This record gives sequence, C-alpha cells and structure tokens, in this order.
Amino acid sequence: MLKRPLEIKDHVVLGPMTSYRIGGPAKYYARPRDREALEGVLAWARQEELPLQVLGGGSNVLVSDRGYDGLILHLQGYQHHYQNPSPDGLWQVSSGIMLMEWVRRAARLGLSGAEALIGIPGTIGGGVRMNAGAFNVEVGHLVRSVDVIHLDWDLSNHNLQPERIPAEKIGFGYRETPGLAGMIILSAIFQLAPGDPQISLKQLRNILATRQGKQPLDWPSCGSVFRRPVGDYAGRLIETAGLKGHILGGAQVSPKHANFIINKGGATAADVLALIKLIKQRVKETHGVELQREVVMIGFAQDEVVGT
Repeated sequence: MLKRPLEIKDHVVLGPMTSYRIGGPAKYYARPRDREALEGVLAWARQEELPLQVLGGGSNVLVSDRGYDGLILHLQGYQHHYQNPSPDGLWQVSSGIMLMEWVRRAARLGLSGAEALIGIPGTIGGGVRMNAGAFNVEVGHLVRSVDVIHLDWDLSNHNLQPERIPAEKIGFGYRETPGLAGMIILSAIFQLAPGDPQISLKQLRNILATRQGKQPLDWPSCGSVFRRPVGDYAGRLIETAGLKGHILGGAQVSPKHANFIINKGGATAADVLALIKLIKQRVKETHGVELQREVVMIGFAQDEVVGT
C-alpha cells in the first residue's frame, strides 16, 4: 500500500488557476515539480482508482461550479527539460513551461519559426495537446516528437519510463492530437530555424499589438470558445446571429470579438455554459452551422454538456 504523497492537497479551489477565474474545488490537487514527485502522485492516484484531469495554464478550460471529484494534476511549472537548444535548432522543452515565455526566449536566442504563437496563453503541454495556433502557424508545425507517459502504466513498474512519439504518429489536426489520447505530456522536442533576434522581437511586438486591438484581453476568458468552421469564422457567425454583446448572468459575449465569452465579474460556470448553449442554438438556427466547442469542460456531468 502506497503512502499518500505530501504533494497531494485536499479541496483546492480551481477558479484562481484558470484564465476564466471560475470554478469550484478539486477533491484532490497536486502540482509536482519534477519526475520523482510526478511518479509518486500518479502511482497513488492509480492505487486509489481516482479519476484524473491534467491542468496546464488553465487558459482553455471551464471548471464546473461544483469543482472536480477526482485528482487535478497541475503541470504548470513542471520542468524536466529547458536547457538551451542545440546548434541546429532542436530544443526539448518541458510541458509546464509557459508557451509565451518559450516563444520570447526563442526570439532572443535568434531562433525563428514560433513568433506567430506569441500571445497564446497556457503551457507547452497544453499548446501541444490542442495543437494551438495563430496566423497560419500551429504548434504541430514545429514539433518533432513528444515525450509522454500513459495513464494506464503498470503499477508494478514504479520507475516511469516515458515513450517518445514522433510527430507523424500524433496526427496533428486543427485543435486536435488524436495520437496523444490517454497520455500525459512531459516534454516536446521542437525544430526551429536560425533567425535575426531583432526581426523576431519586432514580429512579437507587432503580433501582440494586433491581438490587443482585436481581442478582449482586459477581461477573464478562455480565449476562443468555438473552433473555426470550414470556410468561415465563428465570431462572424455569432455576431450576425445577433449575439455580440449578449449578457447572461455575469457572462457576456464580448462586444469586441464575438467568439470570446468574458467574465464581467461574478460569472459562474453555469452562466458561461448557458451562453455556450444559446450561441450554438442561435447559430444553428440562423446559419445552419453546427459550431464545435474548443474550450475543455472539467467537472461537468455528461448530461450538463449535451448541446455544447
């Protein structure tokens, strides 16, 4: 019988750890900083047969007002690899590193290719998991391989051995990575190209200014709520369906960008969920388009998220 690791805490409120600032407590919560601590937490969770949810930067999630009745494994800050890149631009980076921090560091080191990703919140692990992207560049374009551990690893083997999955087996698609299902991302190896630091840093400033002008960055949100439909934009469909600026409780469809639902103060997960359902219904009725949710729901019952 394994002893409960010291890293595991009880009833930790998750809202402050998410960009929405919404969400109830996790029954169990752990934030391991290294491999040894991670192995101990996972072994105990398997022994106790706990449901487990990985949380990174908390930027693409909506946590239920009830919280999560299992273990939240919070990997923001988890570091195993973050040395300087090799001379040929290969760079292994831990999942807990913030994506924007890495993009800035790459630019300063004179490595090019990741500039378009500046402004995307969250961690490296979260960016890989959802194949985050902007301005026609996706994380998957830069990934050569990903180191993972399987959630169903054999408890008799207390020494977790990561598996390295090459990019071509991950199946990077639009906001999806089917080859990483059922796995915890430990790190990713990226391939960048030599560049000019001054040019890259100027690109970062221009992209951040563009984001500031178009997105409601002054309010808590999860970023884009819906995936971009083929040949169109979710924001345009929502706006022309008459919902831009629509308020429900403490949540609002942003008057600046209709594919953002913002927390205007005191919003609950129930408010946001109801607005997501209203948007889907109205866009379907108005345009005949079935919007696909991008935000990840944590702690909700299956019947609660029907229609999202």
